[in-house]
Amino acid sequence: MSLLKEKIIGSAMQIFSQKGYAATSIQDIANDCGIAKGSLYKFFASKEDLLVEVYRSRTQVMFEESDRIKSNPELSPREKFVLQTHRQFEFFLEFKYSIKDFYELPMKEDGAFSKFLQQMRSQMLVNFAELMISVYGPEIEKHKWDLIALYTGILKEYMIMITLISSPFNYARMANFVVDRMDEMVAGIKKSTHEPILDAEVMSQFVARGMKGCHAPAGEQLHATLTKLMSSIEELQVTNARKSELHEAAHLLQEAAADESPRMVLVRALLGLLQSQHELVAIASQLERLYESKHTKLLT
Repeated sequence: MSLLKEKIIGSAMQIFSQKGYAATSIQDIANDCGIAKGSLYKFFASKEDLLVEVYRSRTQVMFEESDRIKSNPELSPREKFVLQTHRQFEFFLEFKYSIKDFYELPMKEDGAFSKFLQQMRSQMLVNFAELMISVYGPEIEKHKWDLIALYTGILKEYMIMITLISSPFNYARMANFVVDRMDEMVAGIKKSTHEPILDAEVMSQFVARGMKGCHAPAGEQLHATLTKLMSSIEELQVTNARKSELHEAAHLLQEAAADESPRMVLVRALLGLLQSQHELVAIASQLERLYESKHTKLLT
């Protein structure tokens, strides 16, 4: 990377942090670098492209630090987990405007920044998946995506509080506390007979698409979830009459999915029938969100 390009990225990082993305102009950054605006455009076609590069440079530091921790032979898997959690807190504190001003950032579905976020999210999910298996063993493979959802949810809430509260936090203590809670949840999940909420095949497709910087089409998500519903019904320990009833509901939902304008009254009734079978509540809720999303798009 050229020295001038590094200078532009460093200037953008500082000014975005001070003024916010929306209030910062390309001219502000060019003035700070002591160059003409046209010279800046030789490196970055737009302010959004520059924002992507700012985020990419910071997240690259995070991933490199994660790799160093993972490759340290002196640390146990759990010690690596604690240290990586600690670094997550420090990283977001150093770059906290990314949370505080997140809602003003450009989030068009096909925009450069949105695609970058999808790639970054997928890379983090892959890293977390490897981390969970290394710490808790292959026996949690089936539930790893649920554990990652719980872990990242905890991190997110603490990070938001860090940005809002000015009092100092002990990040090492927080990291140990979070990992202790993960230990307890893993122990509980290992004893549980419940099926995972997040389907492994669907999550793998989600991550793969994210790596390419694209969303899974809504129709594809709906088809995959309906396929999962069919296989889940087959595994139920219920009477043949009950299974036949559930199968019929699933087939009618498939027909509704193929319809450009599904009858939502019928769809909701069928989903209600599925939710009356407790093993299908989670997947029926996923289907409800997908059908409602499809219906909303038709109205707009």
